[in-house]
Amino acid sequence: MSDSNVNADDVDGEIDTAADESPVVADPVDHGTPSSSGESRRWSTRSSVAVVLVAAVLGGAVFGFIKYRQTADELQQLRQSQADRDTAAQLAKDYALKSLNYTFEDPDAFFRAVEDGVSQQLKDKYVNATELLKAVMVEAQVSSTGEVLATDPVAQPDGSYQVVVSAHQTTRNLQNPTPKVSIILLQVTVHKEGDTWQVADIAPKTGTNPSVGQQIPALSPPAGPTPTKPTPQR
Repeated sequence: MSDSNVNADDVDGEIDTAADESPVVADPVDHGTPSSSGESRRWSTRSSVAVVLVAAVLGGAVFGFIKYRQTADELQQLRQSQADRDTAAQLAKDYALKSLNYTFEDPDAFFRAVEDGVSQQLKDKYVNATELLKAVMVEAQVSSTGEVLATDPVAQPDGSYQVVVSAHQTTRNLQNPTPKVSIILLQVTVHKEGDTWQVADIAPKTGTNPSVGQQIPALSPPAGPTPTKPTPQR
C-alpha cells in the first residue's frame, strides 16, 4: 500500500483533537442573576410607594397642624369672649349698686360715685342734672338702698354689651317715710374705650320701673290759692 493511503487510526486521532480544540459556547440564560430591566422596574415601584407614603405622612402632619391652630384660635376667642362678658357683667353690677345707693344726707358722694369710670357722655348727663337732682334729694329727704339680684349681658354687633340688671330697691322720702321695696330692671350699656371697659349709659329696661334718677320724687307743685266762694245775691 502506498503512502497516500490514510491510516484509520490517524484520522480518528485528528477528529478527537479537533473536537477538543473547538470553542465552548456559554448558555446565554443565567437563571441565578436577575436582569437589569426587571431590577429597575422593582426599584421604580418601591420608590413610588415610598414617595406616596412620605407625601401622605407630610400631608397628614400639615393638616393636623392647621386644624390644631384653628382649634386653638377658636378656643382663645371663646375664652376672650367669656372674659369680656364677665367683665361687662361685673362692671354693670357695680355701677347699678352705685346708682341704687344714695342718701339726701350726702348727695355729693352719690354724684362722685356715678360720675367715676363712665363715658364722657354719661358723665355730662349727671353733671348737667346735678343741681336739680341734689335739690330734690335734699328737699324731699330721699334715700335709697339696693341689691343686685342678677345680670344678663348680651353682646352687641359693635362689640359693646347690653347688660340687664335686676335688683331690689328700697326707697323712702319725707312724704313716704315707710320704706318701699321695688323690683326694678336696669339696662346698662358697657363698651370698650381703648383697653378699658366703661359704662356708657344706664336706663330703665323698656316697660319696667323708671330709672334711678326718676325714682327721686319730684317736688309737688305749690298749692294754688283757695278759690273764694261767690257772695250770694240778695
